Amino acid sequence: MAADNSNGANIEELTGKTEQFIEDNSRNLIIAIAAVAVIIVSVVGYGKFIVEPTETAANEDTWRAEQYFMMDSVDLALNGDGLYPGLYDIIDDHDGTAAAARARYELGTILRSQGDYAGAIEAFGDAGLKDDVLSVLAQINIGDCQVELGEYGAASSAFGKAASAGTGSIGEDYLTPIALYKGALVDLELGDNGAAKKKLDRITEDYPTSNVKATAEGLAATLID
Repeated sequence: MAADNSNGANIEELTGKTEQFIEDNSRNLIIAIAAVAVIIVSVVGYGKFIVEPTETAANEDTWRAEQYFMMDSVDLALNGDGLYPGLYDIIDDHDGTAAAARARYELGTILRSQGDYAGAIEAFGDAGLKDDVLSVLAQINIGDCQVELGEYGAASSAFGKAASAGTGSIGEDYLTPIALYKGALVDLELGDNGAAKKKLDRITEDYPTSNVKATAEGLAATLID
């Protein structure tokens, strides 16, 4: 995003801590979900929880790549270790499974960190996640990548979808205000201060315990409808 809006607010300063917060917590969420999968494999077994044999096979193939993802061993996560497949093979071999959906999300996370924003958008968009936390995070990540590419109209749509999907989800109090805040910043880039202020005011009114509430309130105070 551009460094300054028409009101002189420094977007880079306003968003720096927020961007790092969501990136850190997005990774923690996928790590937590992956960790649960590993525990099921090692202690109980997927067969008891997942009826379809295809899902069982996919999860058995995926757990090692997810461990490498947790450890930030990017090459091993992507390409495997010679014994277990990496994310690329999991996506190809187990398309349509929940494991492949997670693998696409993890691939998107890695590609985004490498600066391959178009590739990350494709991975997040193709994931087809059913989880109502990761699916919202995927939309937020898509919006972030589109911002990096200067595609502000598309980013606005992505953040709008994320805010709508987050409302009513188990992660609403965390996810929706972040999506609204990022959407407001895009509105500022597009010169729509009124739309930005509405989003910021909603954060203040509906999500008073959000980590972005104070920043949203301060930014809203600088805007004129």
